[in-house]
Amino acid sequence: MLNEQARAVIPHQLLVFNLLVFNLLLPIGSLLMGLETILLPIAIVCSLSVILYIWYRSKHVHQTPLINAHWHIVWKRCRIVLIAYCISISIELLSTLMISFQKDPQLRSIMMIAFTRIAIVPTLLVVTPLLISSTIAMSKVRRGKLKVAGITPQ
Repeated sequence: MLNEQARAVIPHQLLVFNLLVFNLLLPIGSLLMGLETILLPIAIVCSLSVILYIWYRSKHVHQTPLINAHWHIVWKRCRIVLIAYCISISIELLSTLMISFQKDPQLRSIMMIAFTRIAIVPTLLVVTPLLISSTIAMSKVRRGKLKVAGITPQ
């Protein structure tokens, strides 16, 4: 049976896993392999699934106040990721609209590659600090040093 501190780390571990795998490794790997049309949607769907689970746990599962507080902290961080997704998708949609007016197929291909890489930047800029802050939070929770709204582990 996990103690309270170990269970309070779980939401942070889930967020770090989501950020590393579905927001860094898969998108970068898909760009390097040229499979962004296949792997990017898969990464987004998987990441949104994890975020949905975090939202569910933060809203509907009642545990100790410390554990609930950490689920809420991680959900707030997930909302930042969702905002970055919206910005990236907006850039991608705008670029698709701009590319649709291009007549030259070679230039269209070059523009699509360039805009896809530009669209990923907002998400990457958000993921990096969230990854660092969640890793620090995990470390503090494990050592019993992270206080959340006056709640300390027992």
